[in-house]
Amino acid sequence: RVTEAVYLVERMVDVLAQKLGMDKAEIRSKNFIKPEQFPYRSALGFDYDSGNYQPALDKVLAAVDYKGLRAEQALKRADPDCPTLMGIGLVAFTEVVGAGPSKICDILGVGMFDSCEIRVHPTGSAIARMGTISQGQGHQTTYAQIIATELGISSEVIQVEEGDTHTAPYGLGTYGSRSTPVAGAAVAMASRKIHAKAKKIAAHLMEVSEADLEWEIDRFKLRGNDTKFKTMTEIAWAAYHQPPDGLEPGLEAVHYYDPPNFTFPFGIYLCVVDIDKGTGETKIR
Repeated sequence: RVTEAVYLVERMVDVLAQKLGMDKAEIRSKNFIKPEQFPYRSALGFDYDSGNYQPALDKVLAAVDYKGLRAEQALKRADPDCPTLMGIGLVAFTEVVGAGPSKICDILGVGMFDSCEIRVHPTGSAIARMGTISQGQGHQTTYAQIIATELGISSEVIQVEEGDTHTAPYGLGTYGSRSTPVAGAAVAMASRKIHAKAKKIAAHLMEVSEADLEWEIDRFKLRGNDTKFKTMTEIAWAAYHQPPDGLEPGLEAVHYYDPPNFTFPFGIYLCVVDIDKGTGETKIR
């Protein structure tokens, strides 16, 4: 993103490395924020919650045999008859994604939350309605996997419905790499509300205290006793047909999630470019 600005910044770093007699990988490594410095406030006022940049750089350098590439480049530059020019580009990035939170984006005049409504049917299948819309990112798979992890329901019986403003809870949509960190978090939070209610129902069915139960993949079992348990499928049926006194029937939840901060994914790009001196033909590896 903002390719022109990134080029200027990275070019300045490369020029500085040359003037200091340092390798471009070394100068970036020396200027990484260290893990013990997090949370870290950037020069632009962003609060980076976490990060560990050095291992990412190490993996890239090892994967491409960076020392070998540098040696190859040195040989080619030392040979006046070498027919190609060889360049090595290296960029380290931290991205600001997960559009929200509202408190930071208040200049826009709108809330930056997103939402999810989940209903677990008596059969143990489920439907999730979302305020986002997939543009090819695979939301249906991602959201279903979150629910499956939280509630022990197979992703194969979870329907994800997006894009219908007549039925979906209000949301801010898909942009700015926000769907998983914001809407996905809403999915997890709604799932946990259902999980909490399911635990009450399981305790009722097993005639034990909630404190005596522990969760294992797709069921609540009696602590220390693997033979006494209730699966989520059994709990879903009971939620509609045998709920405890004082607990409303059904097994569903809605959650609106307004993130407390952006998210800050990071990574490393490395590219090798060979240019034929005679023809100008360019090859990228």
